Amino acid sequence: MELRTLRYFLALAQEGTVSNAAKALHVTQPTLSRQLADLERGFGKQLFERGAKRIVLTDEGVRLREYAEAIVELADKAEAELAQPERAVAGDVYVGCGESDAMRIILRAAKRARDEHPGVHFHLFSGTSADLMNRFNEGLFDFMVEFEAVSRPDCLSCPLPTLDTWGVLMRADSPLADLPAVRADDLAAHPVICSRQALKAGVMQAWAGEAFDSWDVVATYNLVFNGALMVEEGLGSAICYDGLVKTVPGGPLCFRPLDPPLSSNIDVVWKKHRRLSKAAETFLGCLQEECG
Repeated sequence: MELRTLRYFLALAQEGTVSNAAKALHVTQPTLSRQLADLERGFGKQLFERGAKRIVLTDEGVRLREYAEAIVELADKAEAELAQPERAVAGDVYVGCGESDAMRIILRAAKRARDEHPGVHFHLFSGTSADLMNRFNEGLFDFMVEFEAVSRPDCLSCPLPTLDTWGVLMRADSPLADLPAVRADDLAAHPVICSRQALKAGVMQAWAGEAFDSWDVVATYNLVFNGALMVEEGLGSAICYDGLVKTVPGGPLCFRPLDPPLSSNIDVVWKKHRRLSKAAETFLGCLQEECG
């Protein structure tokens, strides 16, 4: 199985027809069809279902697409790194990250690296730790920003000198807005929108204790932009980190901290035995200086 064949496979999965995929790849339709038929024979599996208008992936095809995307992306990353001149500090740095005001520290380090070496470029991928971990383990990220960080024997880390503080984002006309801070019992009488990652990790359950059982969790969110929209539309009040949604006096939304306070630590982690590119090493040095 060649890398070129995987690119052909991904193009057909994206375009949906042999003719469109062939045009995108600048190859003839017979050439593309022959390569894909060889791919199916090699695996001994049907990867496509030929419909009247479009070709769709079978279950086996969907699984192969996940692997193929990772393989092709990793190959492109390796090619770009190896193409850099031996002594040049240039290239791409890939960072998997979540939503946090603490990202400002990382971005200041990125700017310092760019100021010193304009050939360094950054690519940020947003998501939860769970969403990003597979890509990090596969080598597609140089670094990952981890919240509620735990010890990882296969990783090194740079703790950020700040904490993310949890609280409740609510409409300004909510009864909760009259409180200086929100306790677990206060949420029992109100619909709650919660971070899916925080629920999965047990963060909210541990903080609320027995009161959690009385919560009406009407929705969960992955990234807080949609959580804020749900709050604006009156679906409920969202538990989230402070500083992610801008609130102003007299505006439609306001934020109240939790009582007792709840905070999360943040680490930037990288694989212990995976060699960093010169661009990534430069960024890491700037980050460590930013963190003091």
